[in-house]
Amino acid sequence: MKIDFPRELSQQFEQAIAKHELATGTIVTVPAMAERFQANAQDMERVLASCFRKGIVQQRNQDYEILGVMEPVLDSLFQHAAKSGMKPSSDVRAVVIEPASQAAADKLEIPVDSPVYRLERTRNVNDETVANQVNFIPCEICPGLEDDDMTHHSFQQLLEAKYNVIMAEMKEDIFLAPASDSDQNILKLEDGSQVLIIDRLAMGKTNRPLVWANIHIHPERYHYVAGLWPSAAALLEKKPVE
Repeated sequence: MKIDFPRELSQQFEQAIAKHELATGTIVTVPAMAERFQANAQDMERVLASCFRKGIVQQRNQDYEILGVMEPVLDSLFQHAAKSGMKPSSDVRAVVIEPASQAAADKLEIPVDSPVYRLERTRNVNDETVANQVNFIPCEICPGLEDDDMTHHSFQQLLEAKYNVIMAEMKEDIFLAPASDSDQNILKLEDGSQVLIIDRLAMGKTNRPLVWANIHIHPERYHYVAGLWPSAAALLEKKPVE
């Protein structure tokens, strides 16, 4: 599946905001911006919709208000682990563009079959395999992600620095469940094992979903949980895995 998104136009528009050529509080319209950037109205509308999801603009009926690029407010898991004295890394297994499933569409509030990135990673801490993680991201907010190096760098910091995707809030559901076939393969688990699942939805400044992450944690690596996911550690104290 290919991405049909005006990537260059998006970069030009966001750079104009970052350089304050379009000042915070300015009200802009699709026709005016299309004329300014010498683009067709359909492409300009798609760029503005992407920027609304990212929290760079706010939609005001048919117009948009420039909000500017927000400073990062949440540490990434990579940053948090490093600050805690751990050595985090990721093995990127796949970066695939695919049509959004019903589950991804519901989580990310996008139409079914819209293009999304599926990012599969094995998360390691101190050279130990900790988690099997799959992220789903609307392609429109980070076109070109498939060409980026995410092995030794924070995925969240990449989104912030390169794509102006700033996460304002994390919504999490945490529960225990049987390991999937993928978990058994990636985490080297036996049939019947349980994993701790952290289902995380990153939200932007305009309360739009940015990234849906499904994190399955190795049952023998729960000693890392207290430092990385305190709320998950509390769950384990109440209901330890047998």
